[in-house]
Amino acid sequence: MPGPVFLRGDGVTLHPVEEADYDFFQRHGNHPEVRPGFGGGRPVSSDDVAERIEGMTDDDESETFLICADADERADDGADPQRVGEAFLFDLHEGRGSVEIGYWIAPAHQGNGYATAAAAALVDYCFTERRLHKVNARVLAFNDGSRAVLENLGFEREGRRREDFYLDGEYVDADLYGLLADEWNGK
Repeated sequence: MPGPVFLRGDGVTLHPVEEADYDFFQRHGNHPEVRPGFGGGRPVSSDDVAERIEGMTDDDESETFLICADADERADDGADPQRVGEAFLFDLHEGRGSVEIGYWIAPAHQGNGYATAAAAALVDYCFTERRLHKVNARVLAFNDGSRAVLENLGFEREGRRREDFYLDGEYVDADLYGLLADEWNGK
């Protein structure tokens, strides 16, 4: 069962990640439709998941959350909210007032607005509770869905890192996005 609700968004809740969520992360971290968003690489083991999550939990510059479908969208047994993905913050620079956001949604749940809702909840948290000035994001050039999420929330494309990731035998570009606090309209 997911931990307590930390943030609520439009149709989603964000929960602190618990050990019971690690299997969900491992399964999807190895999924061919999710894995490229992390820059590909070797298969993800349960130890890798634990190390990444525990590292983020211990790191003052990172936070990660389990995205669950809202209470109306229950798991098949009707008991727990359905796990649908992850949203996270990293590279927090308090002095600059900036952080980078990332997210992924399990393939079976893509196209339902969960990424947009979770990203919006996290961006609002960054600006209203954390009092940050800017939220950054990086999108692999071929990831039109993630680009649409950011642009829908008001992020501006600020540049491109050429051949920034190595995937499936080739280098791919990553587009850089940013959103300033005074540009956020609380979508």
